[in-house]
Amino acid sequence: MKSKLIAIEKRAGPFKMVLQRVMRMVPDKDKSDKRLQRMLAFRLINDGEAETTSYLIRNIRHFVHQPGPVSFYDFLMDGKDKDFPPRSPSDGGPPGAA
Repeated sequence: MKSKLIAIEKRAGPFKMVLQRVMRMVPDKDKSDKRLQRMLAFRLINDGEAETTSYLIRNIRHFVHQPGPVSFYDFLMDGKDKDFPPRSPSDGGPPGAA
């Protein structure tokens, strides 16, 4: 199973610099979370820097309004179940409109 983990410690060169740039966006209390670093490294490898930063910006906006202490990584993982960021209604009207 360890072979499937992204070894961010062994990566060097431009990737490490890009990951450090992306990690600057993460809330200070979560910057040392290895799970979050690996998840963001995975997104960087697959999506690129621009997509990863827009993903972070979208989710940070919702995270700052989160009641109670929760780690940013847990918030991102729970957000998949809760459909973050919320999607607009499919009929185009505001919720509860007749």
